[in-house]
Amino acid sequence: MTRRDENGGHMPDMADCGEVYESLFELLDGEATPERCAVLRAHIEACPGCFAQLGIEEEIRELVRRCCCTPAPVTLREKIVLRLRIERYRS
Repeated sequence: MTRRDENGGHMPDMADCGEVYESLFELLDGEATPERCAVLRAHIEACPGCFAQLGIEEEIRELVRRCCCTPAPVTLREKIVLRLRIERYRS
C-alpha cells in the first residue's frame, strides 16, 4: 500500500502485525535499513498491540542487561537452548 503525506510525498508502505512481530529483533538490534525502520515504526505508532509488544521486548532486554553481569551457568544455558528447540518444534 503506497501512502502520501500531507504534501503529496511518498510515505513508506505499512507493515502488518505479523511482519512487525517477526521483525522486532531486527529493529531493536539496529539491523534494519532506515527505510525498513520507517515502515516498522509507522505501524508500531499506529497499532496499540504492536506498540505494547515492542515495549515488552524492550523491558526484557533491559532486564537481561541488568541481570547478566556474570555469565549464566552452563546447565542453565543448556536448559534454555533445549526449551527453545522444543518450542520451535511445536510451532
